[in-house]
Amino acid sequence: MRSVAHPKPCRLSAIAVIIGFALLIPLQTAVVAAGKEGSAETTTKRPNVLLIVTDDMNNALGCYGHPLVKSPNIDRLAARGVRFDRAYCQAPVCNPTRASFFSGLLPETVDVLDNKMAWPKQPPGGQYMPHFFQERGYYTGTIGKILDHKRVPNQPYWNLEIREWGKFPDEEQMAERGRLSERGSSFWAKIKVPEVETGDGFVARRAVAALEREAKQQQPFFLAVGFRRPHSPYAAPSRYFDLYPPESIRLPHSPPEHLASILPAAKNGLAPHEEGALATLRGYYACISFVDAQVGLLLDALDQLKLWENTIVVFVSDHGYHTGHHGMWHKGTLFEQSARVPMIIAAPKKESGVACGRVAEILDLYPTLADLCGLEVPKSLEGISLAPLLANPQQPWQRAAFTVEARIDAEGKRTLVGHSVRTERYRYSEWDSGNQGHELYDHDNDPDEFVNLAQQPAYAETIARLQGLLQARRVNAR
Repeated sequence: MRSVAHPKPCRLSAIAVIIGFALLIPLQTAVVAAGKEGSAETTTKRPNVLLIVTDDMNNALGCYGHPLVKSPNIDRLAARGVRFDRAYCQAPVCNPTRASFFSGLLPETVDVLDNKMAWPKQPPGGQYMPHFFQERGYYTGTIGKILDHKRVPNQPYWNLEIREWGKFPDEEQMAERGRLSERGSSFWAKIKVPEVETGDGFVARRAVAALEREAKQQQPFFLAVGFRRPHSPYAAPSRYFDLYPPESIRLPHSPPEHLASILPAAKNGLAPHEEGALATLRGYYACISFVDAQVGLLLDALDQLKLWENTIVVFVSDHGYHTGHHGMWHKGTLFEQSARVPMIIAAPKKESGVACGRVAEILDLYPTLADLCGLEVPKSLEGISLAPLLANPQQPWQRAAFTVEARIDAEGKRTLVGHSVRTERYRYSEWDSGNQGHELYDHDNDPDEFVNLAQQPAYAETIARLQGLLQARRVNAR
């Protein structure tokens, strides 16, 4: 057992959110924790894991080809690893998608489908990812927003736990602010406190301290670091807004005929007037660059501590985000912008600086990390290891991605469920098992998903095949 010294906390602003205390759980010796997977000696030779998760970040990043957004540090990580260009979440809202990829199960299997549902104490037939690593000799730590803490039971599988909750800044900390619309809680704000006093700034620095501490140990670590931004409110220090002159901001264009034809069930979070949306999009981009700077602190620490040769680094968002796409704002749809996520994996002795166009799910992270660490992948997991794609990103890969969206009303009652399947070429979605409509988009010819082909007879065979994929995945889900 070893004691853990924590750096002195900085003074936190309200936008820094309320950081919970560090919950230290007695650490079993490596010999005991290694269990059936191997001895303490073999455990110490396994690679470390640094899992970086952001909240509500879409693919507006330099390494994904965005012409405006500045993300030099995430781009730097992409240059070290494999950038997945077709990576998708299992649910386009926070609670179910995190329950899914931390359990390694589909949302319907783990039975968490919306933001109101509590997580089971243990996922059906298995363990949550940090529990899996802890039992196999890893020191496990979580800093920031990783799990949805309001709906997750006590977590004895973390050796270090620094929770955070809340997200709104205090009035006196905002130099300037504005709203997306007259109604609703979404707003942007320029923050005038030092970066270290923001929530994500605090999280990054605590994570660096944890890396510095663990680099001196023989035991491998699994460290999960969660950043709140660019989740609303879109609040960041003023200098990140300065990266985006107002005249440079443009909203995505959607043809009027497309906006008029969107299925009612497919709509969620309609965008407000253009002026408010443009200013808010600037705040969203500022938050991406702010998070990017915090990621940079972690990457700098890996450089200085010489950890790259034995550390797997993952960067991922929990789901995508609409910023005017299809005339909508926020998440919670089955369109590409809501379901697609940035995902980068940099692993020792694997490919670096390359893009992978094969379909992947963030559900696959659990088996991938187990595989890369030389651990037996649990048979209960519903994703698969992406390790073969890290060795050869262009190899044949017959996989599809599945996303479920459950709508709830103000009382928490579920009103609608939609399912979507994404292959390399097509996205097919159906609402209420098709009773409230179907959608089919051909990404080879319509990457923006403007033309719904579901009613065209020429695509009946394609739809039947994609329906079969959906049905098979739902039947196999326990």
